[in-house]
Amino acid sequence: MRQTTIDTGLNYLIYEEKTDQTFKIFDEVVKSGIPGLCITTLYPKKLKKLYNLSEEAKIYWLSDSSSEPDTLVPTRLDFEITRVINKFLKAHEESILLLDGFAYLTLENEYDKVRKFIKRTNDLASMNGGTMIVSLNPSSFNKETVTTLSRDFDKVGSVEEILGKPAQPEPAPQPTPQPVAPAPSPQPTAPSPAQYTSPQPVAATPQGLRIDAPLDMETPDMEADDDLPDLEIEDIYLIHRSTGTLIQRRTWRDQDLIDPDLIGGMFQAILDFINNSFASGEASDFSRIDVKGYIILIADGEYVSVALIFSGKVEEYIHKAMGEIKEALRKNIGGVEKQYTNVLGDYDGDVSKLRGTRKHLDSLSMDINGALEKHMKGKLVKRRLSPTEKNQVSEKFNMGIAAGRQRKFEDAIKFYDGALAIDPSHSESLFNKGVVLQMLGRIEEALDCYEMVIQVNPNDSEVWGNRGIALRSLGRTDDAIDSYQQGLRVNPADSSIWSNMGIALRSSGRIKEAIEAYDKALAINPRDAGVWSNKGVVLGSMGLLQEAIECYDKAMQLDPGRRLAAKNRDIAVKELERRGQI
Repeated sequence: MRQTTIDTGLNYLIYEEKTDQTFKIFDEVVKSGIPGLCITTLYPKKLKKLYNLSEEAKIYWLSDSSSEPDTLVPTRLDFEITRVINKFLKAHEESILLLDGFAYLTLENEYDKVRKFIKRTNDLASMNGGTMIVSLNPSSFNKETVTTLSRDFDKVGSVEEILGKPAQPEPAPQPTPQPVAPAPSPQPTAPSPAQYTSPQPVAATPQGLRIDAPLDMETPDMEADDDLPDLEIEDIYLIHRSTGTLIQRRTWRDQDLIDPDLIGGMFQAILDFINNSFASGEASDFSRIDVKGYIILIADGEYVSVALIFSGKVEEYIHKAMGEIKEALRKNIGGVEKQYTNVLGDYDGDVSKLRGTRKHLDSLSMDINGALEKHMKGKLVKRRLSPTEKNQVSEKFNMGIAAGRQRKFEDAIKFYDGALAIDPSHSESLFNKGVVLQMLGRIEEALDCYEMVIQVNPNDSEVWGNRGIALRSLGRTDDAIDSYQQGLRVNPADSSIWSNMGIALRSSGRIKEAIEAYDKALAINPRDAGVWSNKGVVLGSMGLLQEAIECYDKAMQLDPGRRLAAKNRDIAVKELERRGQI
C-alpha cells in the first residue's frame, strides 16, 4: 500500500464548511499513484485550476443544466451516478473516491435515499479495497441528521482530527448553535436567609436558529407519517389540443421508479380524451379519468389542455376543493394562451418555442396544492417538491435567516411564511419561525409552530426542548417537564434539555430531581458555566452553602465574566459568616 497522509482502504466523513483541505488530501492520494474519482458541484476545469489537481483524477460534474461530457444529473442517483462509481471501483484494486456535493444531492433527492446511496457506495468501496471520502458542512444539517450519517463511516471529524488523531465514527460535532444557558436572577441587595432560599432562574433562551436549508429532516423509522394524508400531484401535462402534441410535462415522481407501461397508458388515455374533446368541437370545463388507482383531472382551453395526475387518498379533498382547482386551471390555461397566442394559433410542432411554459406548470402545482391544503383539517401535507419549488423554499428560508441575524424579526417571519406557503411541512422554517416568535414574546404562536414541527418529525429533541421552554414561560410547568421528557427520549445526551429540566423541576419544588437533572447535564457537558451556577442556586436554597460556593467557583472558573454567579457566591459567603461557619 502506498504511503499517503490518510490511511487508504477506509471510509471518511470530513467536516468542512468549504471543501478545501479535502480536495488537497484527495489530490495528494492521487499523485501517489492511486486512481481517483471525484464527483463535485464545482465545474471541473475550475476545480483543477483552483487546486492544481492531478490530470490523472477523473472528475464528474453534478449538474442538471449541462449537456457537457462527464456531467451527472443529481436526480439520477441510482442509475448514472451509481453506474459510474461501480464501474470505477471495480476497475481498480485500489482507488479513492471523493464525493463533494452531499447537500446538493439531498436537495434533489430525499435525504434517506441519499443516505442509502452513501451506505451502498461505502460498502462497495470497502469490498474493492477503495477509499471513500465524503465532504460535509455540518452546519447545513441538524445534529440528528449528521450523527446518523456519521455511523456509516470508519473515520469522522474535521481535517485536523482526521490527520492528527484517530477519529471516532460518532458522535458528530454540533451543527446548530447551542441554547444560551439559563442563569439565576440577580439579587439587588443582600437578602436574609429566607430570601436566599428562593432565587428563581430566569426563563431559558430557546434553541438557536438553524442556519442552512436542510432539505428533508425525517428519519427512516418515523411513525408520524402514517397520520398524514397521502396526497401528491404526480404529473402535470400541457398538451396542444388540435395536434395532440405534448408541449410540457412536469413530474414529481422518482424518475427511476416509473413503470413505462403505466405512464404510457395514462398518457394515451389523456390523449384519447383530448382528441375526442377537440373533435366534438366542445372544450371540457373540467373532466375526470380514473386509471389504475390514479385520478386524472383534465381542463381544456382554446388551444391547450392541462391534465393533472394525482395519487393517494385525495378523493375527499379534491371534492372539497373543486371550485379552487377549477379556478386555478382556468387561470393557468388563460396565462399560457395569452403569452403564446401567436405560437399556439398556428402551431408547427416546435416545442422549443414553448419552453417558458414550464414555469406556468410550476405555478399551477403550487396553486393546486394550496387549494387542497385549505381542506386538510389542520394537518400538514408532506409532498414531493419539484427542483424549482425546492430552490424557492431554500431561497426564502435563507432570506429568513439573514433577516433574523439582522434582528429584523418581522421580516424573518414573512420569509419563513413564504417558504411554508410552498412547503407547509418544511420543518426548518417552522422551527425557525417558532424561535423568532418566542424571542418576540409571542409564545402561543411559537407553540403552534413547534406542534407542527412535531407532526412532521417527532424525533427532533430541539423542538421538544423549545416547546418546554415556551410552556414554562406560560406557567405550564408540568407540561414543560413532559415536553423535556419527550425530548430526552429522542436524545438522552441533550445537555441543554437536562439543564432546562432542572429549572422546571426546581420551580415545581422537586429539588432532588432538579439536582439530578443538573448532574446529568454536567456529565454530558461539564464546561457549561450556566448549569454550574444554577446548581449552586438549588444547593443554596437547600442550605448547602459550601457546596453552592463550590459550584459558583466552578462557574466563574469557566466563565470569569459570570456576574450573577459572583453575586450569589458573595451572598452565600456572607450567610456562612453570619452563621459563624467561616
